[in-house]
Amino acid sequence: MEKEFYEEIERTRKWFRSERFAGITRFYSPRQVVEQRGTIRREYSIAKKAAEEFHDFLRASYKKGESITTFGPYSPGQAVMIKRQGIKGIYLGGWATSAKGSADEDPGADLASYPLSRVPDEAAAIVRALVAADRNQYFTRARMSDEQAKNTPVYDYRPFIIADADTGHGGDAHVRNLIKRFVEAGVPGYHIEDQKPGAKKCGHQGGKVLVTVDEQIKRLNTARFQLDLMEVPGIIVARTDAESATLLESIADERDHPFVLGSTNPDTPAFKICYLYILKTFHEQGFEDVNGHLIYNLAAHRFEEAESFFKDTGIATMLQEKIAKGKSDKKAHVESILDDAIGAFAETWENHANVKTFGQAVFEVLKTRLEEGMQSAIDPADWLKFAKKAPLDEARKKALSLGVDVSWDPEKVRTPDGYYQVKGSIEYAIARSLAVAPYTDLIWMETKTADLKDAKEFAEAIHQEFPNAMLAYNLSPSFNWDTTGMSDEQMKAFPIELGKMGFVFNFITYGGHQIDGLASEEFALALQQDGMLALATLQRRLRLIDSPYKTPQSWVGGNRFDAALTASSGNTSTTRAMGKGSTQTQHLMPTEFPIKTLDRWLACWLTYHKITDQLHARLRPVTGSSDLLELSVGDQKEEKIASVIFTGIQDRQGRNILSIRNQSTIKVEYRKKRLMTLMQSFLVHRYKSDSIHYLAPTEDNHRAVEGMKKLGFFSEVKSEVGDIIVANVNKAFQKKLLEGDAEIQAMLARS
Repeated sequence: MEKEFYEEIERTRKWFRSERFAGITRFYSPRQVVEQRGTIRREYSIAKKAAEEFHDFLRASYKKGESITTFGPYSPGQAVMIKRQGIKGIYLGGWATSAKGSADEDPGADLASYPLSRVPDEAAAIVRALVAADRNQYFTRARMSDEQAKNTPVYDYRPFIIADADTGHGGDAHVRNLIKRFVEAGVPGYHIEDQKPGAKKCGHQGGKVLVTVDEQIKRLNTARFQLDLMEVPGIIVARTDAESATLLESIADERDHPFVLGSTNPDTPAFKICYLYILKTFHEQGFEDVNGHLIYNLAAHRFEEAESFFKDTGIATMLQEKIAKGKSDKKAHVESILDDAIGAFAETWENHANVKTFGQAVFEVLKTRLEEGMQSAIDPADWLKFAKKAPLDEARKKALSLGVDVSWDPEKVRTPDGYYQVKGSIEYAIARSLAVAPYTDLIWMETKTADLKDAKEFAEAIHQEFPNAMLAYNLSPSFNWDTTGMSDEQMKAFPIELGKMGFVFNFITYGGHQIDGLASEEFALALQQDGMLALATLQRRLRLIDSPYKTPQSWVGGNRFDAALTASSGNTSTTRAMGKGSTQTQHLMPTEFPIKTLDRWLACWLTYHKITDQLHARLRPVTGSSDLLELSVGDQKEEKIASVIFTGIQDRQGRNILSIRNQSTIKVEYRKKRLMTLMQSFLVHRYKSDSIHYLAPTEDNHRAVEGMKKLGFFSEVKSEVGDIIVANVNKAFQKKLLEGDAEIQAMLARS
């Protein structure tokens, strides 16, 4: 065993030093890892391979200034659809997990109150769905002809997932157990935040308590240790909530000191005593439910200082007014009355205590001296630069050497639950992120709104010290994007601009949660209003976008399971699910004029004009949520040749109208060859159109429509109604086109 043991240590040492972990620091040795592995090993092939390939993809994206823009699915099916649309990575968050609930937990806010296993269990279902989709695709392609395979896209179902590991849910053992469960589920990436377990809040809620910097580093190191133990190069994302956090668990780590707040007025009583005095006053005034002050074993004289302070500052009068108003309003809830009183008190107390960081307190003294003409050994701005990184003891010594002895007490601003108060800011987030950068693969600063300027400030500060650091950004649904001040075009470009800054993984945390709610609400409303037309409309849209959900039995693997049944029964089984009697056949029946007809017409068009190219048609919504549709023609390189943007409407008489918003033949040499006529003929048949309305037509549109009328395409054309061309379709002409390729050739010859 001894020989194998030391050989494995050496292999692990090489693993540590590999290019994959360039710049990563560990606080443990290869031997400490190997000692934990034992002799009976498990393979975690899904997580391992996904981690290797996902990290390579992110690195390549970073070099190109590109990024993934994705969202957190609310179901395994949504995760599969994300991958089908070509989005490489998936986010899995605790917000949606909390909101969803489970068989064991009620739905609730994102407070990480669910069990440690909850998000890994969610992840396991997503990985299973992706693996199953990959198997179904593999099976289907194995039975395709070469021509079918050539014309059928291949989807990448690799589980490139970054999941929410929250705060680690506790200490060392909890972090290791959590990472272990993620790896067992097949998940390659995990983010760990710097909030305190038990007090954790959603990144866009108040009352966030940070752990010390060293505690966050320990978490990241522990996660890496577990990954090394399992021989999986997992992707660790370090998240900080320091931009908007207000509380800190401890001031034991010197790197937090520049952002700790303190009272500079020694005559102001401690925040905790004043806070508890308010609770005591409410209790004595008859609000029996307000009794939290009894938790603390405080002698009566401790409150005397607070009572005197309240009288001197007018807080006592304000407090009595709030209490009196609350008593007079029988419907008022005690919590709202108390919150109102505490809010008013806190503002007065902070102003009286003159709360600020130590660095700011000294800065103001130096600045005042300078304004009064006094000499100083240091410029106030230079002092601030020093204080932004200096521990408190060093900052105090430096201040004393400058002749500045300020009264500054961080203990006085501590909350009743013992937390220190801090000045949350981008600057604090940067400081914390720089401290953890050597122990993580990606860095994420949680923000209170979407702002490219803030993102740039953060990215530049990180890259100044760690030029290869990859970043992540939360494109949160908690933001009201219409209040960010961005135009529609700026919103579209937002992820692209982030990619240029080094943000390689950008995600809408609980996007799937809102998609699920919106889709369900809209369909429920349509069902009440339109009966089964609602389902028919849904099915039409599924066919339009060629969604695999249009044939649900095949999509979930019915054909593959039938093949397995055939194999295992030696071809004797007569109980195949997809055989006779399956309603799947209904969904395979053509119900709309097929796009393949236009492909056939295009082949005739190419032959007639002696063009050696291969064209294909595509019909899709203009954007994912748009009612406008686009019929486009593309070449072998998927470059768009021509396009018609339109929608179908019906007038009061039930006449079908094709409303064309824009049309263009992009490839110049294909113009004036009746390509657009073929495309519009297809649309007329597809939507059984009685007339075509051209909105905001150009001079070219007018000429083209007149030419189509002469050709027989239209029976009548009117252009005097506003800025619209109204053209009635010649049904006899359209019917003739369907008789065969010869009619297409004849139509082109008449052009």
